[in-house]
Amino acid sequence: MLFWILLSIGIAGFGLAAYWDLKTTEFPDWLPYSMIGLGLGARVVFSLLTGEWRFLVNSMVFGLAFLGMGLAMYFMRQWGDGDAWLLGALGFLFPDSAGYSIPHAGLTAQFPFPLVLLFNFFITAFCYLIAYSIALGAKNRKKTRKFLSELRSGLKGILSIVALFTVASTVVVLYLSLFLRAGLNATLPILLFPGLVFFMTVFMRYGRFVEANLFRKRIPVGRLRPGDVLVSDRWRGITEKEIEKLRRKGGHVWIKEGVRFAPVFLITILVTLFYGNLMGMFLI
Repeated sequence: MLFWILLSIGIAGFGLAAYWDLKTTEFPDWLPYSMIGLGLGARVVFSLLTGEWRFLVNSMVFGLAFLGMGLAMYFMRQWGDGDAWLLGALGFLFPDSAGYSIPHAGLTAQFPFPLVLLFNFFITAFCYLIAYSIALGAKNRKKTRKFLSELRSGLKGILSIVALFTVASTVVVLYLSLFLRAGLNATLPILLFPGLVFFMTVFMRYGRFVEANLFRKRIPVGRLRPGDVLVSDRWRGITEKEIEKLRRKGGHVWIKEGVRFAPVFLITILVTLFYGNLMGMFLI
């Protein structure tokens, strides 16, 4: 029962985020907050009825971990703050399988559900960003030739992110090997995380490079609207108060359009629900 409630919240919430993101390039801040609140509320009620508080504890632990990971990506200027909160909502809603079995799990059934969900998210995001970036880059091939030179200048930041995930993956592998006696087949896919993060980060940079050259435009401040993203800012939509300040100064500003990343979260849920653990594709 709990799973179906959480699944309904997830599909409705992530579905709305994807729809608004594709249509207007933004979604309201209250949406991920509401998803987190509803998810925690459902788990509180379920814990009170069953006396099993692990349902709530799991949500808090993995929800905060996912949110922390998303905010780290935001402060590293890899994606928007809204995407960070959507990743947090994913962790708060689905920190465990909540009573259902992952289809086609095969040899990967022993993996914790949050790890499965995170792995599926990265695989889905990787494929999505490839398709998104290629589609945008195909519109203007001349400007995309500058990408490699810009990538070299940002290599240090990418390697820092990869190093962070490498340490985290190593800790998980050591834990599974030493305490749970997991074999090589069980731990090997975890070591793919840093590589996935590397390629996803590269393609996110490629997508942003294409957008910066195709979708940057200089407009009068009078044409600014809430949700527009200033070129000089992080991937955060400008507010009405900030627009009023700029209008008093007058002149023009440069705005940009962010990668419409919200559909990845809905796709991840559907892939996990109907296919299961994508780690199985990497096991021999």
